[in-house]
Amino acid sequence: MDAKKNTLNESGTKTLTSQKQKSVARVIAGLVMLVGTTGAIAQEKSSVTAIRVGTLHVGNGKTIEKAVVVVDGGKIVAVGAGLGVPDGASVIDVPKGSVTPGLIDANAMVEARDLFSTRGSGGEGSASGGVSEGSLSGSGATAGPSALAVMFHSHELASQCFVCTGAQPCGLADIHTGLEEGQICPCCGFPTFEDVAGLISGVNYQAWSQTEGSSEVVPHTRIMDSVNLRSPDFDRLARSGVTTVFVSPDSSAVIGPRGAVVRTAGPMRERIVELESDVKATMGADPYSVGSRNAPPFRGFVSSRTRRPNTRMGVTWVFRKAMYDTVEWKQGLTPSGADTAPVEAFGVLGEVMEGKVGLRIQARQQSDILTALRLAGEQKLRFTLLEGTEAHKCVDEIKAAGVPVIYGPMYVNASGLRVQSGETGGARLTTLKELLDAGITTALSAQEMRDEDGLARQAMYAMRAGVSREDAIRAVTLTPAKLLGIDETTGSVETGKRADLVVWSGDALDATSKPVMVMVGGKVVFRDGTKE
Repeated sequence: MDAKKNTLNESGTKTLTSQKQKSVARVIAGLVMLVGTTGAIAQEKSSVTAIRVGTLHVGNGKTIEKAVVVVDGGKIVAVGAGLGVPDGASVIDVPKGSVTPGLIDANAMVEARDLFSTRGSGGEGSASGGVSEGSLSGSGATAGPSALAVMFHSHELASQCFVCTGAQPCGLADIHTGLEEGQICPCCGFPTFEDVAGLISGVNYQAWSQTEGSSEVVPHTRIMDSVNLRSPDFDRLARSGVTTVFVSPDSSAVIGPRGAVVRTAGPMRERIVELESDVKATMGADPYSVGSRNAPPFRGFVSSRTRRPNTRMGVTWVFRKAMYDTVEWKQGLTPSGADTAPVEAFGVLGEVMEGKVGLRIQARQQSDILTALRLAGEQKLRFTLLEGTEAHKCVDEIKAAGVPVIYGPMYVNASGLRVQSGETGGARLTTLKELLDAGITTALSAQEMRDEDGLARQAMYAMRAGVSREDAIRAVTLTPAKLLGIDETTGSVETGKRADLVVWSGDALDATSKPVMVMVGGKVVFRDGTKE
C-alpha cells in the first residue's frame, strides 16, 4: 500500500504513516510546551498571602508586635514577630494597623429577606420603593412608610400601607380608644396606632415572627428554613468584620426552633457550619408579645391570637409542661392536656435533656433569669443565658449554676421591641465587666444591631465601661467560638486555624479604627468597605 496512507500492523490495527506521526508529535510537543508555560504562570501567581501589621491581637489575650501572619490554602500557616515573607507572596502591609480574628456573634438576629432592594417604582427608601440601608442600620432611623413596610408587608405592597394611605390600621380600629392599659386589639395586636409606629426605632429586626406559630413549643423546626444566605444583611455583617454568626430564632415562642452557625461570606457551599444547632427558649414577655401577640378573649371576640401563654406565669407553665411531657414520652406514654407540644418536639427535647442538643434561654430581668435557673435545675438542664440585661443583679446565682452568658447588646437607651417589653430598665454598661470579673464565661453579642451599634462597637462600649482591650476582643472572638464549639478551627490567630481575619486601620477597637480588609477562609471578601 502507499506509504502516505494508513497501514495495518501485524495485529490488524490501523497505524499512521511516518509523516503523520511526525505531525502528531509536533502537536503533542506544542501541548506539552503550553502546559509547561501555564504551570510556570501559575507558580508565579502564588496563593500565599502575608499580612504585616503593627499589632496582632491573637484573640486569647495575647498580642504580638510587628507581626506577620502568613496565609496559604485558606489557613494560617505561620504567625510571629518579624517573620520573613515567602517568595512570591502577596503582601498586605498596614504598619500602623492591627489584625484580629474574624469577629463572631454567637446570638445574631439576621434578616431573612432582601429588605434593601429597590424593586418598587420609587427610589431607595421611598414609600413605593425599597428600604434604605440606613433605615435599618440602628443609626437613628425614624418611623416612616418604608420602615413600616419592613414590619407589616413586603415593600412592593407599601402603597397599601395604612401609614402611606392614611387608612385605618385595622378593621376594629374604633375599639382602640376603649382599650384599657395593657389590653390589645384582637385584630391588629396593638393597643393604638401610635404604639405600632413607636415600635420602629431604627433597629434591624423582624416584628413579625419567623418562628412556626402553630405551637409555643417548636424545637423540631429550624431557623435555616427561613434564612436567605444571599441577604444583604450578611454583607453588612462581613463588611464590619463579623465573619461567623449563630443565626438565632426570634423570641416569639416559649421553646423555639434550632439556630444555625453560618459564615457571613465565602463560597456558598462552605457557608453553613452547623445546620441544626442549639434550641432557643425564652423567659419573659416576648413569647406573648412578639409576632402575633397572644391575647386572652376580649369582649367576646376570639381570633387566632386568642391563645396562651399571655403572662409570665403562663410562659413558665408551658416550658415546665413541655419538659415533664418529654419525660412521659420517653417512658412510652402519650402526653395530653392543654398546651401540649407537638409530638415531633419531644424527640429534640429528649436530646436537650440528655445534653446532646444545646439549650439557650433568653432572659432579661432578674426575675426571669432566676426563673430560668430554677426551671433548668428541676430537670438538670445545662443552658446558656442570652441577653442577661439584669445579670448584674444575680451574678452569684449565675456563677453557682455554672451557666455561660452571651450578653448584649449594650445600650444606654433601649430601642425596638425591647422598649415595648418593659424589661430594660435595669440595664447598665458595667454588666459585662462584672460577669467577666466573676469568672463567668461571657461572650458579647450585638444581636440585630448593625453599623454604629454593631459587634465591634459593642466591644468598644465594653472598653469604655472598664473591660480591657484583650478581654473585649476575646468576648467577640475566641469565647463565642468556644460556646459554638468551633474554637478548634477559628476564633484566634493561630497556626493551623482558618484564615478568618480582620485588618484594622489602627489598633483594633479604637474609636477611629475601621476594617480595611476582611478575609474569610483565606480569601479577601471586603477591602476598604468594598466587596471583592
